[in-house]
Amino acid sequence: MFRKLLFSLLFVSAAAAAAAQPLKVEWGVMAGINVPDYKTDMEMADIKNKLGWQAGIVTSLKIGWVSVDPQIFYVRQGLRIRPEGGGELNLKSNSIDVPVLVSFRPVRFVRIFAGPVFTAMNSCKQKVGADRIDFGRIRPTLSYSVGAGVTLFKHLAVDLRYNGRFKAKSDVVLPDGRQLDRLRTYNVALNVGYLF
Repeated sequence: MFRKLLFSLLFVSAAAAAAAQPLKVEWGVMAGINVPDYKTDMEMADIKNKLGWQAGIVTSLKIGWVSVDPQIFYVRQGLRIRPEGGGELNLKSNSIDVPVLVSFRPVRFVRIFAGPVFTAMNSCKQKVGADRIDFGRIRPTLSYSVGAGVTLFKHLAVDLRYNGRFKAKSDVVLPDGRQLDRLRTYNVALNVGYLF
């Protein structure tokens, strides 16, 4: 009930803003760091998360104080996992993420945003010595992002976002045949960009 009411209010607000204001298109480049948090219910599995990064192109279709912000990011994350009785696995995840965010600008230079994130390409490699072996997908194909940002001096954009997933993955199989139980991943990302 609450969700339906919230989406109805958002739709009415966006429609009212669209009727009163012309469309303004903005774009830019953005890059930053992310702090991943991989977790699993697998007993005695030690996971160490590694600092990651992302870079991409951002756009904004602004109508008054509301905008739709389609973006595309290359995202790199990593983790080390040591299952009980097994050797340490060093994994690196590469993905192309496409957030489609709805932003609200209560103040001209501040925006609050949320929306789905579609992962178009997702590969994970296991490093064994000098070789990299394909490990499979560990990122979700559909997740979400919420956050806030500021625009300084009309061109410098800074945002902080929380990226989560809707459900845990249960099909991640380790090289020894064991399956990770409910692998979950979240991350906090800090981005800085330039808007043209």
